[in-house]
Amino acid sequence: MRMYSYPQWNSNVPKKTRDVRYDRQVVTTPGPSKAERTRRDIVGAAIEVWAADNAASLGDVAQRAGVGRTTLHRYYTDRAQLVAAVDQECAARYVAAVVRSRPDEGSGRDALLRMCTELIQLGPVLGLVFADNALVDPETWFDDENDPLGAVVARGYADGSLAEDLPGDWIGTFVWTSLFAAHLVVSSGMHTWHEAAGLLTRTLSSGLAAPTPRRP
Repeated sequence: MRMYSYPQWNSNVPKKTRDVRYDRQVVTTPGPSKAERTRRDIVGAAIEVWAADNAASLGDVAQRAGVGRTTLHRYYTDRAQLVAAVDQECAARYVAAVVRSRPDEGSGRDALLRMCTELIQLGPVLGLVFADNALVDPETWFDDENDPLGAVVARGYADGSLAEDLPGDWIGTFVWTSLFAAHLVVSSGMHTWHEAAGLLTRTLSSGLAAPTPRRP
């Protein structure tokens, strides 16, 4: 069982740092029908709205999606159904980010850094993951044998690019905590995601890499 610790928003973080709008980019392949487009719009809107405030009402979601409450309930009869759809979409976006990172190429360390760079760009998905009383849980998206983060860490141990004396659970927690920090500075407007990615990869590279042997 993975022992990663996913940080959550501190309740004292100013609301303005959490109320951030992102471009709605649903990963699932678009369907040809109007019904499918409406369904996708609702799920995308829910991710945006609940990333800022996961206690927001279905009415808030409907307003962001540009549909009426009646239309929303035609597709999702209650909040639980919509939460399930949001979780599925967040998992799909996460998988797509992992695939883009090319986790099987290069050293384990390099794959880990690429993965973090892609994950930072998930924006509102990270907002949902790090929220108080989070609606989604990345631990449910993979089992232990298929955990992509664990796989690149294991490869980093094997190829010597990651320090062997750092336990895997520590590295996993450190990575997710660093992603939280990156998401916070991006959502608060302190840095762009590109700047945050550079800061994150620099920090991870310095702190997790295997030490370079000293020259005699």
